[in-house]
Amino acid sequence: MDRRVEGNLASTQAIRKILLAIIETPDQFCEDEDLKQSLKSQGGIAKLKYEVVIDQKDVYKGPMSLNTLKRYAGDLFDRGFEDLDQLRIKALEAIQTHLDREIRPDSRSRAGLLLKVQELEEELEKHRSTNFLLLQAISSAMATIKGVRDASSEEIRAKRAEDGLDRIRAIASLNPHPFDQIKPSTVVSLKDYKNEK
Repeated sequence: MDRRVEGNLASTQAIRKILLAIIETPDQFCEDEDLKQSLKSQGGIAKLKYEVVIDQKDVYKGPMSLNTLKRYAGDLFDRGFEDLDQLRIKALEAIQTHLDREIRPDSRSRAGLLLKVQELEEELEKHRSTNFLLLQAISSAMATIKGVRDASSEEIRAKRAEDGLDRIRAIASLNPHPFDQIKPSTVVSLKDYKNEK
């Protein structure tokens, strides 16, 4: 494989790892002004040159054009560049939320308590929204299963199954991280919970 192609593939995977790390631990990145600036635009994350240690491994993201990043993201990720762009926005929000919390009033003051109530209400609303989207995904899955069951040929079954999976992925992607990804390895098997005789 061409060295440039290898570098672009590695950098595309690296920016996804970096964005996920920012979302999970924004406090470790909130002082980096260059990084915060790059998160403000799609072109910013494409041009970003960044090296960081994540899970005790060196992760290096080299600079590239936005078109190159979009092309490689399309090859690597189910939802292509859309996946990276949503993570970019969530990473920026995670840093801003962390910075806002650092300057909030003392929780023993009236202003601090009001802020805490507001945060809890926002969190509750996020959970309601997540539950609603998950119910939509379940409803869509049920419709897909019925459509596959009733299909008249193997080709139609395959097409309906693929369309259903795409629809479920799209619905799940609307959820906040980490509920925006569907990973087969995280699906719970009911056999684990049945009393086997």
